[in-house]
Amino acid sequence: MDASALVGGEGQGFALIEEWRDRAIAAAAAEACGVIERLLDDTVAYARQREQFGHKIGSFQALQHRMVDMYLELELARSAALLACQSLDGDPAERAAAASAAKVTVARAVRFAGQNAVQLHGGMGMTDELAIGHYFKRATVIEHQFGSAGWHLARRAALDARAA
Repeated sequence: MDASALVGGEGQGFALIEEWRDRAIAAAAAEACGVIERLLDDTVAYARQREQFGHKIGSFQALQHRMVDMYLELELARSAALLACQSLDGDPAERAAAASAAKVTVARAVRFAGQNAVQLHGGMGMTDELAIGHYFKRATVIEHQFGSAGWHLARRAALDARAA
C-alpha cells in the first residue's frame, strides 16, 4: 500500500477521526434538540387534553413542574449544541471540549425528556401508535452514540487539565 491510500498525512489519522467524531457529536446534539422539542410539544398537547380525576392533567402542578424541567433541559441542550457547532472550525482543543460538553449535556437532556414524556403519556408512550415512542427510541440512540457521557466527562477533564 502506498501513501496515496492514506486519509490525511501519515500519523494524522487519529486527529482526523477525533475531528469528525466531534462534528458528528455536534450534528447529533442539534438533532437531539429537535427530538426533545417534539417530545415536549407532544407531552404538553397531551396534558392539555387528557383528563384524570375530572381535570385535565395539565392542570396538576406536579406535572407542570415536570414539563417545565423538560423545557429547561431543552434549553441547556440547545446552548450546548450551539457552542459545539460554533467551535467546529476553531482550535482542536476547544472543539473537543465543546463537543464533549455537548455530548454530556445532551445525553442527560434526551434521557430526562424521553423518560418524562413516556411516563406522562402512560403506557401509550411506549407504543408504536404514538410518535412519542419513536422519538424516545431515537433519543436513546443519541444518548449512547459516539461514546458514553462518562467517557466524555473524563475527556473534558483531561482537556481542562492540559489547558491549565
